[in-house]
Amino acid sequence: MKMEEEKRSNGGYEIIESCTIGSTELVIGHDPKAPNPYVCWYCKGGGNYFWGTYCDTIEAARENLSERYQRECLMPLQQSLCPEARERAAE
Repeated sequence: MKMEEEKRSNGGYEIIESCTIGSTELVIGHDPKAPNPYVCWYCKGGGNYFWGTYCDTIEAARENLSERYQRECLMPLQQSLCPEARERAAE
C-alpha cells in the first residue's frame, strides 16, 4: 500500500486487505467496535461492496477470502488468469 493512498472504508469497516483476480476484487474490512469485527466482501469499482461474510477473527476472514479466491480461479472465464487453476486442471 502506498503511503499517500487514501484509506477505504465501508459501513464503518476499514479495508485492511485486498486482492484482485481478473475483474473481481476481494477485500477484508475491520471494525473493532462491531459484534463481528471482520468482514470479507466482493468489491466492484473500488466502492461497491457486496456479499459480505462477517467473522469473529482475522483468520476466519482470511479463510473466507481464500475460499472465494479459489472459487474465482475455477470459474471458466478466469482460468487463463489463475495459474493455480491451470495446474489443477493439468493433474
